[in-house]
Amino acid sequence: MTIVFPASLIHTMDPSCPQATAVAVRDGRILHVGTESEVLSNLQGTSYNVDRRFENMVLVPGFVEAHGHLVANGMVDQYVWLGFDDRPRPDGSIARGCRSIDEVVERLATAVAQSVDEGRAVAGFGFDPSFHDGRSLTRHDLDRASADARILVLNASLHLAYANSALMSARGVTSANTERGVMKDEAGEPTGVFQETAMNLLFAPGDMSRGDGSRNVWNGGWLAHNAGCTTMTEMAATCAGQGFETLLNVANQDDFPVRVVYSPSVAAMSRIMERDDLLTLCEKLRAAGSDRVQLGPVKWIADGSIQGFTGKLNWPGYCSGEDHGFLILDEDTLVDQVKPFHDRGFQAAIHTNGDEATEAALRAIERILVTSPRLDHRHRLEHCQLASRDQFRRMATLGVGVNLFSNHLFYWGDIHRTKTVGPDKARRMNAAATAAREGVHYSLHSDAPVTPVAPLFTMWCAVNRVTRTGHVLGEHEKISPAEALEAMTLGAAWLLKLDHKIGSIEVGKLADFTALGADPLTVDPMTIKDISVVGTVLGGVPIIRPAA
Repeated sequence: MTIVFPASLIHTMDPSCPQATAVAVRDGRILHVGTESEVLSNLQGTSYNVDRRFENMVLVPGFVEAHGHLVANGMVDQYVWLGFDDRPRPDGSIARGCRSIDEVVERLATAVAQSVDEGRAVAGFGFDPSFHDGRSLTRHDLDRASADARILVLNASLHLAYANSALMSARGVTSANTERGVMKDEAGEPTGVFQETAMNLLFAPGDMSRGDGSRNVWNGGWLAHNAGCTTMTEMAATCAGQGFETLLNVANQDDFPVRVVYSPSVAAMSRIMERDDLLTLCEKLRAAGSDRVQLGPVKWIADGSIQGFTGKLNWPGYCSGEDHGFLILDEDTLVDQVKPFHDRGFQAAIHTNGDEATEAALRAIERILVTSPRLDHRHRLEHCQLASRDQFRRMATLGVGVNLFSNHLFYWGDIHRTKTVGPDKARRMNAAATAAREGVHYSLHSDAPVTPVAPLFTMWCAVNRVTRTGHVLGEHEKISPAEALEAMTLGAAWLLKLDHKIGSIEVGKLADFTALGADPLTVDPMTIKDISVVGTVLGGVPIIRPAA
């Protein structure tokens, strides 16, 4: 049966028919696009229904979150929320933020008191020293919440973690530990702060897993749907074990609200299998994909986070006088690790926050392409927050795409211009306008759960570049609402090598739409983030969340 969806306006992202007022769907794909009279005329002599639920709404292609963490976003809903800002939950309610370290400690102490499983660590998520005058959590703070229960707190960036004395004792962490990233006080004792790979010292099986794995996947799916996404990524998948099987099984269900593209984490997978075995596994996963769930790019992490001072920066480094950060993977290591996957036809996604990390990644990709040329590889740089104009030009030359973390402009913009990289570098952070000028394919993202998945808010950030205090962070890097909408739809689809299937409303593509309460291209740009998401359509089927 053909279904016709009329709307007050449809932005198609198809240059041959940029606007319409109706779309016809058959067998989950787009059959006709045009005015309602044109579409109905094309259907004369056939059987069809007209679904008018969106006739007063604006339809756009379903939003595509090309860099998020679906499972982690769903899982941390079961952690104790310790972030500074309020946080949307899968059921539509709001978890209130913590505005002081005392409030963080109090919330953790309450969680300890309410815990019914003494054998597991009490876990919190979202704390960021940036919003507490740079004051980090220490084991002494967490010991105030409990001297006995094991407490683990994940930083909002997921690049740092904090532990109390009980957890460090249980994991055998002492002053004798020499791993990079175990922070110590003047007496040489661990402070309870763990950076980057040192975080692994804190995790035993089950420490980061909360509740039913199926619930985590469903939570992640509904959080994405509530924000208007029809495709969501899991950009750090451990593609083995029960958790991965649960992801595949749940996301392949007909009533799951979003499509899922997952990316194997090389860092995680290298702890459980050799590279050749991972290559073989990725080939099997690629062949087994469906329109519902499929393999995306393979993921590497080259450096850390800027607000955590572990992102690797070029001269002059951090304005606070901190070290310039460090490379987790240098140029030679990236060449060694990425090239075998490139040679087998896989797409690479490389996390680079700092500009020196971006430089290492670009040099590595250039070396790989010189020895192994490949058309339309679409290797991507993730976050890539401080890329220079020269680096964007080289991305365009190499055919490299970029996924910019525009949400940073609001959440950490003031901190970046005053405490991390300084006003000059902060002005060019997440430089979408430069990417566009230099001809680089780009998208914008939330990195959920680092920030909430919210495509309209992400668009708002890139269009207005306004920080918390109202400072415009780089006037000349603003993009238009039309460019932002394309970035969150067709641009994201391009980065996932799915632009032949999703990202625009044109004949033959999957019938994925998002219904909005207002037109993001004509409202006051400062109100884009306030537009309501009325619903989504996935494969021609309106998605309605079941009552709790």
